[in-house]
Amino acid sequence: MNTKKIVLLVSLAYITYVVGLLLISGTCNTNWCKIQEDGPFGLILFSFAPLLPVFLLSLLTYWAKDQVFRAWFNFARWWVPVIIGVTLFFEYMGSSGGGWGMNGGAFDVFFIGIFYFIFILVSLVRITQAYLRTREKK
Repeated sequence: MNTKKIVLLVSLAYITYVVGLLLISGTCNTNWCKIQEDGPFGLILFSFAPLLPVFLLSLLTYWAKDQVFRAWFNFARWWVPVIIGVTLFFEYMGSSGGGWGMNGGAFDVFFIGIFYFIFILVSLVRITQAYLRTREKK
């Protein structure tokens, strides 16, 4: 299976997880299935949230030439773990009571939002540049 399909399927699995979790949480009447930041379902939900833009960007590059996908993927394969690591760091700091953690407020959302903004902006620039380069070669 090629990398394009793997990235698309992994990010689609996350989308399916989110939709399933929201459906179960909306109909559930007990505490074990409610989405909470410090619960296991919430931790997975928030930690792997970068897979939502990965899904959208991989859809954008799926039918493009392989050079376009590679230009984006070479950036995304190290930036997505950075966002996940920063998210886990803030979650850990918040749960230990010693930092700015997600339970701490707007600073965390703003700071993590900057990472998402950089990821999406740089991804779109790299995709556009690679697409234009492949069009020039025709």
